[in-house]
Amino acid sequence: MTTSLIKKTLWIIYGTVALIAIDSIITAIVYYLFHLTIENNYQFSSKIKSYLFIATLSLYVLSACIIAFWVTKKSRLKHYKSKENIPLTSFLALLISAIVVKPFTFYRSDKKLESALNDMSNTDYISSLNLSSISEFITNTIYICKWSTIILLVLYLFILNRYVKKH
Repeated sequence: MTTSLIKKTLWIIYGTVALIAIDSIITAIVYYLFHLTIENNYQFSSKIKSYLFIATLSLYVLSACIIAFWVTKKSRLKHYKSKENIPLTSFLALLISAIVVKPFTFYRSDKKLESALNDMSNTDYISSLNLSSISEFITNTIYICKWSTIILLVLYLFILNRYVKKH
């Protein structure tokens, strides 16, 4: 094995960890918005569902646009040379957030729902919610938005690659 292959593999792992960390942060934000709706006693109607869907999609599209802008900017440089080694501190920060944020989000979400269920003043409101359906909706929304954004980002990078090769 050559060292260039190892370095390219490390960069692929770095990118994968970065995407997982971004996904974990977006998931945490979506669950935070969900808990805001419950804490404010909003009825979980189609209006709230569309609000959560649009917020989730917007966060994923924003992150994809930032990545696409960065790659486009770097691809236009005539003498761009990638770094030899991955930045270790940012890699470790991304790795820690990729490992910790999503499980912590799920743990906090469960604890918040548990405390809301135990609060007698919210019993009527909480019992009117179908938490299983809401959880399924949030999970499916995140899944659909995540993969749609990744597919669009990959398509954009293929188009950008063709454009750069022609010029």
